[in-house]
Amino acid sequence: MASFRSQNDHSSALPDRRKFLRQGATGALLLAVVPAGCNQQVSPPTGPVPGGNVSAIAVNSLRVVDGDVVLGRDETGLYAMSAACTHAGCLLNTVGGTPAQGLNCNCHGSRFDGNGTVTRGPAIISLQHYKVDVAADGTITIQGGEPVAADVRTPVS
Repeated sequence: MASFRSQNDHSSALPDRRKFLRQGATGALLLAVVPAGCNQQVSPPTGPVPGGNVSAIAVNSLRVVDGDVVLGRDETGLYAMSAACTHAGCLLNTVGGTPAQGLNCNCHGSRFDGNGTVTRGPAIISLQHYKVDVAADGTITIQGGEPVAADVRTPVS
């Protein structure tokens, strides 16, 4: 059977172009399904971070403060941890405002419980906790340069 292809016919390059377009379309599709806010990179705190006043922090609450720290309060006291996902440094957000609901990363879907332990990857490292000071007037300062164990709490009277 005779071939109808001329020497100037570049149709042999079509599979490569098709492959490129198929890969490009896949990449575009992946970009379309990545949640907004994925480019909110944060760094763990390195110095003092204001945390508000203890009177405004209810027992069994969890919230992001000053853009790089998560402040929580449970029955035993206040605690703070990094708000940077340990997978890629994206800003975490609270799922519902309580430790029981935990934290979520909108970039790649990592989840952490209310104490910073990974409950769903791709993150594999728990969040770093930091010392929390409460002044006599109730002012909270998170000491971003002073890591503590995950079970450390600052009692609140």
